[in-house]
Amino acid sequence: MPEQTRTAAPVTSLPPLSPGAGLLLAGLTLLLLAIWLLPESNALKQSAIWFPTWVHSTTELVAVVIAILVFSVTWHSYRAEQAGNLTVLACGYLAVGLLDSAHLLSYRGMPDFITPASPEKAIDFWLAARLIAALSLLIVSLRHWQPLRQASSRPLLLGGALALVGLILYMRLWHPQVFPRTFIEGQGLTAVKIATEWLIIGLLICAALALSLRHHRRPFDVQTLLLAVGISILSELCFTAYRNVHDIYSLIGNLYKVLAYLLIYRVVFVSSVEEPYRQLAAEISERHAAEAKAETLAFYDTLTGLPNLELLRDRTEQALAASQRSGKAVALLIMDVDDFKTINDSLGHSYGDELLRAIAARLHGLLRSNDTLCRQSGDEFAILLPEQDSSEPAGYLAEKIMRNFKEPFSLFGHSLSVSVSLGVAVAPNDGKDFEALLRNAETAMYQAKQQGRQTWCYFDQAMNRQALEVLTLVNDLRQALEREQMRLYYQPQVDLRSGRLLGVEALVRWQHAERGLVSPAQFIPLAEETRLIVPIGHWILQEACRQAMLWKRAGLDIPQVAVNISAVQLQHGNLEQSVLQALASSQLPAAMLELEITESSLIDKTDQVLDTLKRLKALGVRLSIDDFGTGYSSLAYLRTLAVDKLKIDQSFVRDLPYSADSRAIVTAIVHMAQSLGLTTIAEGVEEQAIARTLCELDCHEAQGYLYARPLPADQLSELAAAWRAEDWAIA
Repeated sequence: MPEQTRTAAPVTSLPPLSPGAGLLLAGLTLLLLAIWLLPESNALKQSAIWFPTWVHSTTELVAVVIAILVFSVTWHSYRAEQAGNLTVLACGYLAVGLLDSAHLLSYRGMPDFITPASPEKAIDFWLAARLIAALSLLIVSLRHWQPLRQASSRPLLLGGALALVGLILYMRLWHPQVFPRTFIEGQGLTAVKIATEWLIIGLLICAALALSLRHHRRPFDVQTLLLAVGISILSELCFTAYRNVHDIYSLIGNLYKVLAYLLIYRVVFVSSVEEPYRQLAAEISERHAAEAKAETLAFYDTLTGLPNLELLRDRTEQALAASQRSGKAVALLIMDVDDFKTINDSLGHSYGDELLRAIAARLHGLLRSNDTLCRQSGDEFAILLPEQDSSEPAGYLAEKIMRNFKEPFSLFGHSLSVSVSLGVAVAPNDGKDFEALLRNAETAMYQAKQQGRQTWCYFDQAMNRQALEVLTLVNDLRQALEREQMRLYYQPQVDLRSGRLLGVEALVRWQHAERGLVSPAQFIPLAEETRLIVPIGHWILQEACRQAMLWKRAGLDIPQVAVNISAVQLQHGNLEQSVLQALASSQLPAAMLELEITESSLIDKTDQVLDTLKRLKALGVRLSIDDFGTGYSSLAYLRTLAVDKLKIDQSFVRDLPYSADSRAIVTAIVHMAQSLGLTTIAEGVEEQAIARTLCELDCHEAQGYLYARPLPADQLSELAAAWRAEDWAIA
């Protein structure tokens, strides 16, 4: 520590600092300023009792310990990604600690440290320590906060610091004459000493400026380091203002130095120890969160938050194991939302998702705490009822669900009514493991749908026989084309006013070798579910075009043939290629082929469907919308596709002469078609009264049993040859 110098006014550090750090620095500055402004005659400034030798030794010893801790903590907590700035600071403060020790041992009144203690000897070690500290802080403030480029840099920095300390010790202890005079007995401090003090202050100010100007790019505790630099400046200023080594300035300067060391230790401790542990804790938290998320994804449905099938499986197996010990029943209910696909497609997926959430919430309110509600898949929910005394509680719950779902749901400010179908399987009678119980509950649910939906039923073994029959039918259907069991029947389409035969609709029939003629209502849904409708539809196009060309060559007046196109064909069947092949192989003009598309076909994959139909329309193929009025097609599609014809569903036609509602619906469809320039045809015309009413409503065409049932090609040929338009004309 220096022993005597001239007075100098204190200065403050530069912002930015946090409010707390700023207040601390301001308080310390004001304290120093208040003492400095006291008159020189004031006893506080004149007294030499403030800083006795033992206090000096204590503060220096504390400073040495902290400086060594700065090095030790940083050095032993080294990581490859650790910023090299910390290593610079650590090695610098190792040198500072060693030189402060030499300063302490050289202080007046201490035993000989190689050479006798003296003020100048203590000052030289003091200045060396302060210079190294200031240079270390300046390097740290200027250097980018990044790891050392080479691992060998660490031992080189350590070796350099130790070599520098060794050199200073050697030169000062054995060759003191090379050092300029810093203190002259009887005269006090020299100009060199005073200039060195201000040089140290200047270096610290540069460090403070660098930290202030580049603080936003520092990924460390720049606030604390900046505060430490500021307090170091105040400490150095104290040693430019004291008159003797025991006055108030010496005390405050040493205390400020210790505080600055503590703050620097705080910086390296946070960066080397606390921050890595904080990062580790954050990584552990993130890992736990990731594991929790993975568990949620593995066992819970992301849309509704309900358990998924895997968690249901686990809980069902536990319930079944418990039931074997207790002898109680376990019930599994499978519930499916009726016509959910139509709701989802027509109203949008956001409505569908919100509906599923609302259904989950409603079901959850109907269950006991130990029941499990699960979203199995899509619009299917499963409910596990463990520890049942009998199968009756499951039935009560099913009835309760049916009653509850009569209440509409409120979605986005709209009221939406939905119905559900539900199947119940009860262990152990309906299955002794999860797979069997789930399969049988689903079978019961499908049986409920076949019974008309909006109902529920228990599983019984007869359902499995029905399921086996369906499976057998599907297997036979796969071979039906190869065995040439498919047949086309044709039903006439007639102009209502003139009675002229305008064309025929091709209708597929399955002539099974053992079952006989299988109804389309029985096998078409199965064909669509299994996508067998794609090869079947391809065959229908080929056969219908071939037969239409045969009629044309035979001179029969059958202007066109209409073929039904399934939604599955539109989406997955390469329809355009099938039509091109059928027209090419039969040489049928494209204008003689009409494709009948259901409204629901236009809902899924709209862009793809529209592009395909536009290209077919460009070929000259005619397009009609089948079962119009029962689906959710957009009028925009009718314009975009340039549809030629709307087919009015038979559900609106059967009681047309006797129902005001049916008449109003048909009238609306006909008027809409007229406004769009479209032809209308009514199907299911079985009575002359219906035909007359349709004619009165300006419907253009009709087909139905009134004119003929669907006929094989040869019988249709005979009918067309004998057709007399005047027999069917309506005056």
